[in-house]
Amino acid sequence: MAAKAPPPTEVLRGFVATLAGGRLPRAVILRGDERWFRERALVAATETAERAGLEVVRHDARDPDFDLRALTSDLTEAPMFAGARCIVVRNAAGLLKKEGEAEPPLLAVAGRFVSGSSPPGTLLVDAEGLRADNALVKKALAAGALVLELRRLYDQPAPWERNGDPRRTELVQWLAGRARERGIALTPDEALYVCAATGNDLAALDSALSRLAGRGQESVRSLVAWEAGAAPWDVAESIARGDAPRAAAGIETLLRGGFAKGGEREIDPAALLAMLFGSLRTKVREGLAGARAIERGADPQSVYAGPPFGRDDFVARARARRAGDWERLGEDLAALERKNRQGKDQGGEFDASDLLAFALRWRVERRAAGR
Repeated sequence: MAAKAPPPTEVLRGFVATLAGGRLPRAVILRGDERWFRERALVAATETAERAGLEVVRHDARDPDFDLRALTSDLTEAPMFAGARCIVVRNAAGLLKKEGEAEPPLLAVAGRFVSGSSPPGTLLVDAEGLRADNALVKKALAAGALVLELRRLYDQPAPWERNGDPRRTELVQWLAGRARERGIALTPDEALYVCAATGNDLAALDSALSRLAGRGQESVRSLVAWEAGAAPWDVAESIARGDAPRAAAGIETLLRGGFAKGGEREIDPAALLAMLFGSLRTKVREGLAGARAIERGADPQSVYAGPPFGRDDFVARARARRAGDWERLGEDLAALERKNRQGKDQGGEFDASDLLAFALRWRVERRAAGR
């Protein structure tokens, strides 16, 4: 069994410690979708390179003036004004992914740099969304370079923690620790509120902390407005699993704050409901298949066909209800979607209360430990 990847906070801390020891790797590839961690890793590495006297050159694939030939030159030719060069490539995932039969434009030259020793220097690649099996990632690992997985922090208790304390999630713990670093007083409940109101965006959370510095007697709620959205599939998971409190909060957050992804926010109720219903249909179908497998005496994982990271949610969902209950839930969901469509045709009578009532109808009662 592969070792569990360390949390991104530990990954970043270990990287900074490596740099403090004077070691500047031949290459560092920053993967993962948490920009805050990737930014700090880049800053730490470039500052180390500058102290060591390297010439720092920067390229950004999203910059309208990005020049692939200039980047290729930096990766293949010796620097003129320093003994070595630190080459920073931002937003590089698109340059390293294969499109059709064409080879990725950056792969060959970056691969040679990573595997070799000339020209002297180091390569820093910022590539959100780059897969672990990407060819450059494999070459970097084979050459002893560093590949840092800097994912987003978990903002929900682990699936096996049915009644997990939301104040103990990675996100809330990070915010509490960040507040201590900055000398800002913040109780666990206040940290939970700030995370819920702001969302899973570390830069936005850091900015929220700035509003709390020196707040005196003012309440956190008066200084940190509710701006968070919710992912429709997370809300659908809570509804399908019968977690009524989390489902209710998710429904309100989704319809009030929308859904943010890729720097944009979707706030159109029709689009949000379409995503929510689509995800719910999938989760109900999977839950029914898993419950039927359990009732046959089979492992529910034997009927799972989704990505590996969704396996634990699938198993927990399958065990939440009997197959007959999943069938009735699916019928109720179909009726709810019909009401949504009819409401749209008749002036928009469908609203959040219909979703809340649905979530409450299909809540799963949690038994206390030992009962």
